[in-house]
Amino acid sequence: MKKADVLKITADKLEDKRRELKKELFNLKSSSLAGEDSLKKKAKVKTVKRDVARIMTRLNNEAN
Repeated sequence: MKKADVLKITADKLEDKRRELKKELFNLKSSSLAGEDSLKKKAKVKTVKRDVARIMTRLNNEAN
C-alpha cells in the first residue's frame, strides 16, 4: 500500500484495513514461530508492518 493509496481512503475504511493487517501480521508471526519460516514470509512481515505504520500515521494526523 503506497502513501497515495492511504491518502485516498476514508478513515473508517483505514481502520478496517488496519485491523485486517494486524490479523495478518499475527498470523505471519505465529507461523514463523511454528517453524514455517521462509524469506518470503519475513519480507511480507516487513511490508505489513510498514502498511500498518502508514495507516496509523494518517489516522493520528487526522485526529490532531
